[in-house]
Amino acid sequence: MPKKYERAAIYVRESDPTLADSTTIDSAVKALRDHCAKEGYSLGSQHEYKEAISAYQVPYYERARLMDMLKAAQRKEFDVVCITEVRALSRKGAAEVLLIYQTLMDAGVRLETTQEKFSDDPTGELILTWKATYARLERQQSYLRMQRGKRDRIVIGQAPSACSKPPYGYTFIDTDREVKGAYVFNLTIIYVDADGVEWSEYKVAVYIFDLLKQGETLHGVARILNEKGIPPRGNTRTAEPHWRASGIRNMINNPIYTGGVYVNRFKKVEKVNRFGIKKLIQIDVPREQWIRLPDAPAIIDKESYERIMAQVAANRNESVRNNKHDDLGLVRSGYCICGVCRRSMTLDYPGPKPESKGSTPGYRCRQTATAKQSIVHNHNTFIRQSIVDAAVREKIIETLQDVSWVRTRVEDLRKANKPSIDAESVHTTIASLQKEIDNLFDLARYATNDKNRERLGMLMQDLERQQQEAEGILFDLEDDAEERAKLEVEIVRFEKWAEEVRPNLTDPSYMETASYSELRLAIRVLGIVVTVYPSQGEWPYRFNIDCA
Repeated sequence: MPKKYERAAIYVRESDPTLADSTTIDSAVKALRDHCAKEGYSLGSQHEYKEAISAYQVPYYERARLMDMLKAAQRKEFDVVCITEVRALSRKGAAEVLLIYQTLMDAGVRLETTQEKFSDDPTGELILTWKATYARLERQQSYLRMQRGKRDRIVIGQAPSACSKPPYGYTFIDTDREVKGAYVFNLTIIYVDADGVEWSEYKVAVYIFDLLKQGETLHGVARILNEKGIPPRGNTRTAEPHWRASGIRNMINNPIYTGGVYVNRFKKVEKVNRFGIKKLIQIDVPREQWIRLPDAPAIIDKESYERIMAQVAANRNESVRNNKHDDLGLVRSGYCICGVCRRSMTLDYPGPKPESKGSTPGYRCRQTATAKQSIVHNHNTFIRQSIVDAAVREKIIETLQDVSWVRTRVEDLRKANKPSIDAESVHTTIASLQKEIDNLFDLARYATNDKNRERLGMLMQDLERQQQEAEGILFDLEDDAEERAKLEVEIVRFEKWAEEVRPNLTDPSYMETASYSELRLAIRVLGIVVTVYPSQGEWPYRFNIDCA
């Protein structure tokens, strides 16, 4: 009796997306084609399902090609599915593999590997379960080995992860201890513009920081790069490469551009969304947990970088591009706080309904909880925007007119900026401790028994500890001196700004026509914060304006 004619499908998966068009996948496809030919199966090219995606981080129902294969099985398009190993289906363990297996069985489709076939009975299910569990354990062991290797590469080899792409403008070089162990500038030409100017990633990065130093916004930088036709990384093959402000922000957030190389800046955590599905998301790690590695060549000095980042943060806070209202509110976005809960108040605009025509914009904080909770969680603080903004204008005039206030504030800042510890006294202390240590060495020569030697050793250890602490204070003082120098620069800028704007911002008629950005800058520089309380109840005042 002739052998039954059977149609086959193959499923191949690699966890690394970069292997989508690799010989690794091609090799697996070839092995499965040979298996189908050996078994006498008919295999059409439309039933070759290949994808490069993690089977541990991504559940099976989110893997497009696997789902295409399962849907085709339900349509009875083939009789058997061939895989190289069970791990191709899942790395999550038996539960997920059995769900896929059951879907195939319900469709009347068999499952087999190049090494074995799984019978449709408890024995076949038991073997499949064992194989799936082994695939999960194998993945866990492999992951632990890779994590240990990454830690050793960082701690012992003092090298960044070779798996990640180098930051824009840099490339890896090998060191004596590690492959891809250090960063250098990427000088490879990636584009030649219409004027014949050759651009490398390094040159583009320098250009970006130069534009930002000149006061250009992130959106402005993106527009300039797009107009020049410079392709961003990853889009060099596309017809219309496109820079975005968000991509530039992510790029410049990396401290490597000032020479500082850090690892452990991010980590992945499992989060359950509102549908109950678990997903891995990337979150920031606190800066104190970052691990410092040897420096890379710097593209920009630290002072300029910090000014750029401060301006980018201010631009984001001041951004009005998404606001459709004409009146934006002078103390929106953090400068107006609720006196009850200390939260930032939002700007509340009139609604579109006819009954809301007579209402006006205002700053509001509405907190609604159960009646059992305190007023901190149950209140509705509101004040008209026009009242607060007018009072803020008056506060700016009053503050800048009071020359003595500005001078006193500057004196207070400089007084607070003086070091509380004298470096000379620390050096004197270290010298004194060293002298005591030397004296103990002399005494130790005449010690005749172990008890005296032990006591002298304990005294020596205590003096050395004190000396190390004093030397640590010197290092702290050096860092503190750098911060104080930066603060002094800002104090001088504050004095200069106050002198420049005083003629205009103390003139009530000018204040009525002053631009929004000019007034917001004054609010930010003077540190104006408005605290608002509810109109009902016993509160110290309706609102109060402080100048920090």
